[in-house]
Amino acid sequence: MIALEILLATLPLVFLLSLLFEGIDRKVHARMQRRIGPPIIQPFYDFIKLLVKENIVPTTAARSIFNASPSLAAASSIVGAAIPLANLIARTGIIGDLILVMYLLTMSSIMIVVGGSSSGNPYGAVGFSRKIMMLIGYEIPLLISVVSISIKAGPSLIYYDIILAQIKSDKCLACAYISSATAALTFLLCISAAVGVVPFDIPEAKTEVIHGPLIEYSGPQLALLKLAKSSTIFSLSLLAFTLFFYFPTIYELSIVLGEIATLGACLLGSLMVMLLTVTLPRTVFARLKIGQAFKTYWFFPLPMAITSLMLSVLGW
Repeated sequence: MIALEILLATLPLVFLLSLLFEGIDRKVHARMQRRIGPPIIQPFYDFIKLLVKENIVPTTAARSIFNASPSLAAASSIVGAAIPLANLIARTGIIGDLILVMYLLTMSSIMIVVGGSSSGNPYGAVGFSRKIMMLIGYEIPLLISVVSISIKAGPSLIYYDIILAQIKSDKCLACAYISSATAALTFLLCISAAVGVVPFDIPEAKTEVIHGPLIEYSGPQLALLKLAKSSTIFSLSLLAFTLFFYFPTIYELSIVLGEIATLGACLLGSLMVMLLTVTLPRTVFARLKIGQAFKTYWFFPLPMAITSLMLSVLGW
C-alpha cells in the first residue's frame, strides 16, 4: 500500500511537472510553426500572475457551484496524476487504483464544464453540451482500452501490477500482444480529446464559443482550471507510457543508476507521448465539428477498443 507521506510528497512534484510539460509543449508547438515561442517556464509566470488577479463572480452564476468547481477540478487531476507517480516511486499500489485514477481524471473534466455551465453565460452552456458529447465519444473507448490491458496483466486493476507484468515478460505489453498494441493505439488516440486540444478543442473553441466553460472565470479560479488541464495532460501521458511501453530496460536502470534514473526515463517517455498525442495534432490539424469528432471516435477508437478487449479475453 502507498505510504501517505509519499503520496503527499508527489503533489508538489505533479504541480511542477505539469506546468513544465505545458511549457515544453508550447515551446515545441511554436518551433514547429517557425516561431520563437514563450520560455519553457512561462506557465509558471502565468499561474502566478493569475493568482494575484481579482476573482470576479458573475451575478447570473450559481455562486456555490461556480466557486467550488475549479478547486475540485484541480484537486481531482492533481491527485489523479500523483497516484501513478507515487506508485512508481514506492513500487507498490492498492487494489483498484487504476480505476480510481481514471475516475479522478474524468471527474476533473466534468467539474470544469459543470462550473462553466453554472456561470449563466450562454457560451458556457454551449461548451457544456459539447463537452458532454465529447465525453460520450472518447471516454468509453478509453476505459475499454484500460480494461483490456488490465486483463493481459493478471487480470489486475492495480497500476503497478501492470508494470510488473511488463518487467517479468521481458518486453512491453504493446510489443507482446496484438490486443495490447490495439489498446495502446486506442488510448493514444483518445488523449487529444480527453485533454481538449486541437482538433478536439470544440468545447472551448476560442473563435466560436470564446473558451466555452472558461469564459466567466478569472484570477485564481482560472489558474486552477488551467492547472487542472495541465495535470490531466501529464497524467494521461504518464499512464500511456507506463501501462503500454514500460520496457524492462527502464527497470534495470534502477539497479545500475538508482531510482531517480528510472523515474527520469519514465518522465522522458511520458514527454515523448505528450509531444506525439498533444503537441503534434494541435500543430498539424484544424478543429473538427462536434459531429465529426463524435463520429471519429465511434467509428475508429471504439471498434478498436472492443476488438482489443475481445482479443485479450481470447489470450491474444
